[in-house]
Amino acid sequence: MKRLHLLSLAIIASSMSLFAGSAFDYAYWIIRDGKFTNNFNVIHYDDEAIKGSDDLVETSKDGVNAVEFRKKNTSFLDPRILFDTLNPLNLNTNYVMVLEYMIPAQHAGTQLVGASNGNKPLFIIGLTPTEKELRSSSYNAPHCPAVVFIDGKWGVTDQWVSTYKYVYANPTITSIQGMFLSYAREYLDGDMEVFPYIRNLCFIPTDDNVKPFYAENFTFANYVIGEFYGESYSIYSGNAKLNKKTTDAVFHGGIKPVITERDNESGIYLSTFRNFIPNELRNTDGSGYLDDEILQALLIESEAERDSVVIPGIQLPAGISQIHSEMLIKKYYPYDNIADIDPLYPSVVNEDMPIKLKFNTGEIVDLARDTMKLFWTKYKGVVDVPAGATSVDLIFTPMACAYLVDEIILSASAFTDVKEFMAENNDFEIISYVDAEGNIIVLNGELQAVYNMNGAIANKNDKVVVILVKNDEGKLASKIILRK
Repeated sequence: MKRLHLLSLAIIASSMSLFAGSAFDYAYWIIRDGKFTNNFNVIHYDDEAIKGSDDLVETSKDGVNAVEFRKKNTSFLDPRILFDTLNPLNLNTNYVMVLEYMIPAQHAGTQLVGASNGNKPLFIIGLTPTEKELRSSSYNAPHCPAVVFIDGKWGVTDQWVSTYKYVYANPTITSIQGMFLSYAREYLDGDMEVFPYIRNLCFIPTDDNVKPFYAENFTFANYVIGEFYGESYSIYSGNAKLNKKTTDAVFHGGIKPVITERDNESGIYLSTFRNFIPNELRNTDGSGYLDDEILQALLIESEAERDSVVIPGIQLPAGISQIHSEMLIKKYYPYDNIADIDPLYPSVVNEDMPIKLKFNTGEIVDLARDTMKLFWTKYKGVVDVPAGATSVDLIFTPMACAYLVDEIILSASAFTDVKEFMAENNDFEIISYVDAEGNIIVLNGELQAVYNMNGAIANKNDKVVVILVKNDEGKLASKIILRK
């Protein structure tokens, strides 16, 4: 897939006040520059005096205003934040969560959680549509309809870090009334003596203000909760004997996949996996993606075990001309074999991943013109929409080996940081010129797309543009062109 950024989230700054982009003009703030805003109130627990729940306290860190997350020696008593009743969070307009935080050095690596909790995200943020869920004893951070995971313990310490996360939620959930904010929620190794800090917490749109029309991350609150390496869960089945809980999972994309099995006596089922790798091997592949933050992912079993998994009838926005896609993919392997090269890997390393889009007009497009890797890799693409198409099926076809898919996003437009985009797409030098009629002619590849300097599809009025080109070897490159 072409590596085009959908979400303009790769912004690096030491303070939120330095962040660029119009998205922050429309931010829904919870904590801003180390101070609480008027958008929320903390709901205290009735038995707080006995158990002592975690708390959020305004203070300062090295002379900078910050909110300290005071973690007590308890489990599951996450701070509960009730949003302004008259001004709830609207996920239709503000669907990217921004968190700026600092982790103390004492919490680095596995020192914080120990062997019993080494495979859990450090921050877990759960969003609830109503105040009732926020006050319910049945809910806490990881059990909410929309959950965000941040595995900060594997990043830098004693520095301010900003992270951006798309909020995956079923399309029927548009208004958010409250939030659980959890840190090291199962830490039980005595009293915590130093704490993390939060300087900014808000929800923003993308810079182009176009929300994806389909997004799925296969994390099912209250349906698939587990603890161990390689753990799998049946999400739903044709076998009525299975637990009803697993048959009623609400998909964040709003669409239940269509699945079949070649030979399965237990019934038709779909599985997600928590494919954690051992602590000593974490973050050694350089991919930048950590299993803790992904948590669960869709398993596409090998071709010997499964037919295709299809996400059918994804409705296209009116007037859409292109589909911009991104998703995380990696080859699946049992955790205890991670140090070994699977015998099947050489046979698929140069094989085109069989992921396709099928439009309701009949056209079928190969979406994944890339090959499988052993670690999480974000694949991105741009596909033209055929005239008259109103819906599309997303099809995952099995390969010789099993693979995992997560964080699928389909959008009608894309916004990219041009500098970063060009740095990613530089596999060869483009030979091109602009002819007398103003057409861009490429001599050593196929022109894939033309973008303006804001990262949107260029129009005839854009004179300075960025072209994306693919050569005969399937490699991608970009170049700035001055059109006449």
